[in-house]
Amino acid sequence: MEGLYVASMVPLDEDGKINDAVAREMIETNLAEGAAGFFVAGSSGECFLLTPEEHLHLFELFAEYKDRCTLFAHVGSCGTDESVRYAKAAADMGYERIAATPPIYFGYSSAAVAGYYDDIASAVGHGVYYYNIPMNTKRTLNLYDADTRAMFASGSIAGVKHTNLDLYEMERLRAINPELKCFGGFENEMVAFLAMGCDGFIGSTFNFMLPHYLKIYEAFNAGRIEEARELQVKANNIMEAIMGEGLFPSIKHILSARGAAVGEMRRPFQPLSPKAAAHVDSVVAENLVR
Repeated sequence: MEGLYVASMVPLDEDGKINDAVAREMIETNLAEGAAGFFVAGSSGECFLLTPEEHLHLFELFAEYKDRCTLFAHVGSCGTDESVRYAKAAADMGYERIAATPPIYFGYSSAAVAGYYDDIASAVGHGVYYYNIPMNTKRTLNLYDADTRAMFASGSIAGVKHTNLDLYEMERLRAINPELKCFGGFENEMVAFLAMGCDGFIGSTFNFMLPHYLKIYEAFNAGRIEEARELQVKANNIMEAIMGEGLFPSIKHILSARGAAVGEMRRPFQPLSPKAAAHVDSVVAENLVR
């Protein structure tokens, strides 16, 4: 297994601009903690709230670290042309891995979605990662569908970021193509994902609790399953609290409380209320293991 990848948050300054200095501080912190790499401009990175210029700038910023870790560039968009432009730019910057959500809004056919991934893969010269996050895209996989099965077997898909609690689906994807790399994307099921043989993990909460999850990862790999489960329960207590209060605003609140000038999420996200912030702080203090 490859390790744990941080689905990076985007620090914004008082004017709502990307704060490069703080981003670099966060990257260095995560690398020192043991991150295997970063998933850039994904959901945690406010992907669909970034301008095209900001999207590319974020890729450039993280590309400074390409020799020290493995980078995923998320290039998903509503249209193929924009995704291809992002993918080519990221590949030129030295990104090893390109990931994309399926195109959203228009309810495309499975054949059209397959064509979207074919075009991105053709543009960069290798398979890309299917970012499977149906709770946000509202697009579920139908693994009985011939076009969908052909897409995962075609070589256009190198792997999956499986932000889905359905572990059976992850295993069935591997049954279609045993060469697929599968990365867990729901930290609250890390032990279960590891038991099912995922290749690593990509998580938003790794921005502030990577050492905790590395303890889960290390305990599981060492065969200390009960310890891994106990740490998972503590992690899930935190996840329950921050999901209930708002996942990304909660993560930014926690980072800000630690002294990182990350700013707030872009609107229409709302910052935490004082009551919600106090709840998050209390649960984190009680359960986080560093």
